Amino acid sequence: MRLFVVLALAVALMPDATRAQTATGPRKKLLFLTHAALYKHPSLEPAETAVTEWGRTAGFDVTTLRGFAQPSRSIDLSMLTPEYLNGFDGLMLMTNGNLPLSPEQKRSLVEFVRNGKALVGVHCATLTLYDYPQFGEVLGGYYLRSIVPTEQIAAGKVGVLKVEDQAHPATRMLGSTWPINEEFYEFGHAVWDASRPTENVSAVGRLHILLPFSRDRVHVLLSLDTDRTDLSDLPNVPKGDYPQAWTNTFGRGRVFYTTLGHRDDIWAHDAVFRAHVTGGIRWALGLE
Repeated sequence: MRLFVVLALAVALMPDATRAQTATGPRKKLLFLTHAALYKHPSLEPAETAVTEWGRTAGFDVTTLRGFAQPSRSIDLSMLTPEYLNGFDGLMLMTNGNLPLSPEQKRSLVEFVRNGKALVGVHCATLTLYDYPQFGEVLGGYYLRSIVPTEQIAAGKVGVLKVEDQAHPATRMLGSTWPINEEFYEFGHAVWDASRPTENVSAVGRLHILLPFSRDRVHVLLSLDTDRTDLSDLPNVPKGDYPQAWTNTFGRGRVFYTTLGHRDDIWAHDAVFRAHVTGGIRWALGLE
């Protein structure tokens, strides 16, 4: 019942949100990358389609490169130069793996944000560039494991998210909790140590975590409420702290990240999810 109430509330709020989004300021330019060096989520193409459409009424224009269509072993990101990036106000990532970027390109991503541009990460973005912890510092952390198995997501497993900031543009439409059928993550808590080689390694790709997640580095918006979520069928998920969305400021730039976006259908059919992601993008771009 709670899920239907939240959905109805979001739909009711959408007209006012749309009017607010189109009322002020010049349009922003967002580059959205979906290159997958580890695993290609079926939701990558729906995500590109949805964000492009959402931007039309939310104050930003989206450029996509159909990175998801490139073979994982022959990804081409040679166009990602500082000059190319500077044509955009923000960079959105639904990428994963140690992407084929030169040291100069990696540094340019960090400087892009430090100099006042936006970085938006959704879902698997925290599986990106484990080999460059400076990037992890900007985004906020690295994926350790999924805490809801894929088969349970497909079966409709619902987790309850605690809304820790009810005033932020990415969460103000939610109330105090958000029940949602999605994949949730746990992030690396410590730096990989060669003396314990199987610890602090990503469950997907077996990549070494070189920068731990810390609440001290980010402002958490959403976390899994382990008191309200049924954990009886998740024996490997003890009660604890599992942040799922946050913001960060880095230099003069703004960063927004959410773990959500695994399901391909959520990009097309969930008004609450749309409001969440669009609100985060607009905040990162400085439109709110």
